Amino acid sequence: MGSRHARYVATAGMVAALYALLSVVFLPISFGVYQVRIAEALTVLPFLTPAAIPGLYVGCLLANVIGGMGWLDILVGPLITLVAALVTRWIAVSFKKTNIALALAPLPPVLFNAIGVSAYLAPLIGVSFWFAVQMIAIGQIGACYVLGVPLLMLLRRRKSLF
Repeated sequence: MGSRHARYVATAGMVAALYALLSVVFLPISFGVYQVRIAEALTVLPFLTPAAIPGLYVGCLLANVIGGMGWLDILVGPLITLVAALVTRWIAVSFKKTNIALALAPLPPVLFNAIGVSAYLAPLIGVSFWFAVQMIAIGQIGACYVLGVPLLMLLRRRKSLF
């Protein structure tokens, strides 16, 4: 295994472990319609490295197994995270990591989670779809923009990490 491949796998593994750990540590606020999943701050990482994409998928999968919201959350939640991560990476590459790209990077996880997770979570817990969209969007904005953007700005300055 080459050093570039090893670094990719190690980075993906660290992202997965950190995502799962943050979801478990903040378990009371990581699941349900009223959630601010602190681990979602990491969803900006595909802006910096493609290795974050599988890391986020695996981390979300592990977190959702532990979270106890059921099989739909285990199967569909990580797929939503994967699609959002791919779109975030596309934004970074397409906009050449400019300030516009930086502002747009957290948007895919906010939108995809607000709509996608609400589609299966609302009927599961017995709330309206649009109520779930609003509540999940608020939590996602907090995690992705309030926490994720400062994290992204800090890590951009530390280019040697990626």
